[in-house]
Amino acid sequence: MENSIKNKLVLSSTSQARIDLLKQFNINFETYAPNIDETPLKNEFPKYLVKRLSLLKAQEALKKKKDCFIIAADTVVYARKKYIVKTESKNQAYKNLKLLSGRRHTVFTGLTTINKTKKSLFYLTTTKIKFKKLNENDIDFYLKTNEWKNRAGSYAIQGLGASFVHFLSGSLSSAIGLPMEKVYDFLKHNRLII
Repeated sequence: MENSIKNKLVLSSTSQARIDLLKQFNINFETYAPNIDETPLKNEFPKYLVKRLSLLKAQEALKKKKDCFIIAADTVVYARKKYIVKTESKNQAYKNLKLLSGRRHTVFTGLTTINKTKKSLFYLTTTKIKFKKLNENDIDFYLKTNEWKNRAGSYAIQGLGASFVHFLSGSLSSAIGLPMEKVYDFLKHNRLII
């Protein structure tokens, strides 16, 4: 299905996971790379962080992509009253996986949508996940895959990281980075699909 120029859809993200999820709707869209500071504010709760960042991403895309439908999202992993941020170093990934081992954590995803009339809506989803107990071999094996790189929580639940999940309560697609049920409603309501 193709959407016309007047119905252009923009995903304000370069996350491959989000791109892959949105592609499942079989609709044309373009991506925009937002350049924002994702550092949490002092004492900022996760639900407020993902709301603020997803809105900033959407607004930045709208400045460059006027008269488009905008979708933007932000996802954070929160465990033991601390953020498990996107990981750049193997040493940090090791520490994060040790922290998550055998414990529950929460994945917060904020979705901001902006329609052609510039009306924005925000949706919050939370997904509870518990990891099985990981030993040193489990962690070393996973670190060698490099799947942890630039991942919130130092793992990819859509990949091999799923093998660590003991149980999940909530939205899997939201934990990956895009709450598909909310995206579907937005696309349907704005006649971009169906």
